Amino acid sequence: MAEKPFDINSFIADAEAARKQSLAKSEAAKVAAAQKKSDTSAANAIKNKANARFAYAEALGKSLKDFEGQLKVFGLKISRGDQLSTIEQRDLDRVLAQYQSVNENYNKALAEGETYLSKMPQSFAEDKKVISDKAGIVEEAIPPAGAEVTLTDFLKGAIGNVEKTKKLQQALKDAGTYNGPINGVFNAELLVPAASAADEKLAVYEGLGITFTDRFDGYSRLAANRSASGGLQGPTTTQYPTISSPTDAVSTINAVFNAELGRDATPSEIKIFSPKLIDAQRKQPSTQTVRTVKGKKIVETLTGLDPKQFLTDEINKNPNLKKEIDQRLQGAQSITRQDLEKTARANGLSLDANFGTVVNDWVKRVDRGEDVDIFKNLIRSTAKIGLPDKVGQMIDNGLDLDTIYSPYKKLMAATLEIDPSNISLSDPTLRMAIGPDKEMPIYEYQRSLRKDPRWQFTDTAREEVASTAKRVLRDFGFQG
Repeated sequence: MAEKPFDINSFIADAEAARKQSLAKSEAAKVAAAQKKSDTSAANAIKNKANARFAYAEALGKSLKDFEGQLKVFGLKISRGDQLSTIEQRDLDRVLAQYQSVNENYNKALAEGETYLSKMPQSFAEDKKVISDKAGIVEEAIPPAGAEVTLTDFLKGAIGNVEKTKKLQQALKDAGTYNGPINGVFNAELLVPAASAADEKLAVYEGLGITFTDRFDGYSRLAANRSASGGLQGPTTTQYPTISSPTDAVSTINAVFNAELGRDATPSEIKIFSPKLIDAQRKQPSTQTVRTVKGKKIVETLTGLDPKQFLTDEINKNPNLKKEIDQRLQGAQSITRQDLEKTARANGLSLDANFGTVVNDWVKRVDRGEDVDIFKNLIRSTAKIGLPDKVGQMIDNGLDLDTIYSPYKKLMAATLEIDPSNISLSDPTLRMAIGPDKEMPIYEYQRSLRKDPRWQFTDTAREEVASTAKRVLRDFGFQG
């Protein structure tokens, strides 16, 4: 029994179903935690840790969508029955491995966030407020320090304070998420998205177990990383070079040589083009760029080197190989033209006389991969103009006029004792064999040919006249 092909769509659907279950559990944990209405420092610390894991999972979820897009391209090829090349199969295996790894980390991050929330203590805030109200005590709401402070409370602490706002603006600018002025004016439209973007970056560190004393400590880490990378800000780019193994390189080179030259590459040519291919693959890797736009992570993937196109270009740059390609092309064009000329003659037409303005374009199109039968059928369609429908139907089925009229042409040549090559396919006597309604039977066509003026000058006609005369003379007793 043939092995069933790998169903990528089912694989993705199973992974999505597992993620939905994990997400549902985390949402239930959030609801359960919210019902406890805890606002203590310990509770806020737990919330921040859980939210960091959930933010990390959300970022991974967007990467998963990108991987799924790549996998669906392979899935379409497999579902069509296409055979993946060695290179394509290796790329598929790589993407599958990355997808599975990211998918596992996604589910793990949600599970860890759920575990944090399960430790949320029951709130005593309402009891505390009742006691304070009874005692006439008014407490000032002081947000907890460090990582326990929510982003909203953290930003509120800078509102109305010029120096704090300047410090915040400068820290976010150094971290690479803020491009506004350093003027101490709290502009929520600029600072809130910038602080949110910075929190998303810090959540990645939190997911790896790296913590900071407060947000400014985290911003300093982001600024240091930005400085180490040359001051670049905004998007981060990861490269994924795809390098062919020696065996894969030879396979790809031979495939291109066969397409361009109709032969495998020689050992010396393999020695020349294999290092070139591998060097180009290193210099042109696939890249994945992650950027934050309005608080959302956008992942863009740019494919790397197309090995077949690269080798095609390199082969055409080589003078000797280019000459070989041109000679092969000229030979192919000559064969194509001869094939078209044969079809034209078989339909009573002249390729140059009837199609001279377009025939060169036809030959070029065949060289580019179009089927020569397309242009043969155009010739046949021209030949059937003005002919009976029955002839036209036979032409539409791929028959040439020479084939259609061949039995009648042979009979006409034999009856009128003329050279078949001198009978044109447009000869009215030949054309009368097939009328609008039906084909003329052979015996009837032969009888009609004997009425042709040319028949009386044939040897057959003279012999029949002489034989008839002898019979008449014998009947009258003039001959014994």
